[in-house]
Amino acid sequence: MCTFMQADWSDDELVSLFDRVDNAGRWGPDDELGTLNYITPVERRAAATLVRTGETMSLSLPLTGGQVEHQLRYHHDPGHPLRPPPSAGEHLSLDVHQPGLTHLDCVSHIGSHDGRVYTGRSFDAVATDAGLSHGSIYAQRAGILSRGVLLDVAAACERDWLEPMHPISVAELEAAETVGNVRASRGDVVVVRSGSDARQVALGPTPFSPGPAPEAIEWFHRREIAVYTGDAPERLTPAGARILGLLPPGIPEPGPTRFPLPLHQIAIPAMGLVLLDHSFVEGLAQRCRQLGRYEFMFVAAPLALPGGTGSPVNPIAVF
Repeated sequence: MCTFMQADWSDDELVSLFDRVDNAGRWGPDDELGTLNYITPVERRAAATLVRTGETMSLSLPLTGGQVEHQLRYHHDPGHPLRPPPSAGEHLSLDVHQPGLTHLDCVSHIGSHDGRVYTGRSFDAVATDAGLSHGSIYAQRAGILSRGVLLDVAAACERDWLEPMHPISVAELEAAETVGNVRASRGDVVVVRSGSDARQVALGPTPFSPGPAPEAIEWFHRREIAVYTGDAPERLTPAGARILGLLPPGIPEPGPTRFPLPLHQIAIPAMGLVLLDHSFVEGLAQRCRQLGRYEFMFVAAPLALPGGTGSPVNPIAVF
């Protein structure tokens, strides 16, 4: 069952948490991979043994017209004397880090309470006119291949979905492990289902969302998780919604805090935890229930964009 624990940590407590999970220097002063260092050839080979049927499943949300400028370019001139073949092309323009777009964050995507990014560098020092000079998405271009583990927290709570702003506790993550008969461990891609997408279909959109409580960040650190993803990329409260420009009219202005987005502001700049925001997991959860297995091979790769802050991505689960 869900544990309704207190999630509102003070800024001083969050600063202390940042220090406890700080991986700066763990893989050398110039590391740009962060927790992807947990994925070695050993973990990749083990993940490959999970492929039994060869079934694949996309975990990406569709790119819709509201998210991307999609200009189609057709070329067809049957009257041309050389009779060139008809062809179709397009131009895409999008904001990589927008809500609802499935994308990877790089380890220098966001700074913490004091302006630090991963490895202790200053955000202002790495953010150049030519792109990020350290920790850009280009460092992840070799891709991510590891064991994926679905933690269906909503099912563990015996609910169709968690309510907006629900803090996902360690107890709930471990209850989801019990439901799936799995244990998240070193090098894993943890895929959390909160049921947010199912709730949106049933009740409509909301600017707020459930997400990992601060204590869960330390759990990811202890378990040496490589990637966190799912349908709950951040516990969005009014403070976070305001930062993202999503705070609806009539909602009281939240009080000041140095951590409006605690998962992003601690897990990325302190741990170097790779976040893959806004995966679609409803179909995955249904298939895991049908198969009676909650582990699979996980594959994803960003665009090889030097200096980039993130990348759209199409994650794949392979059974």
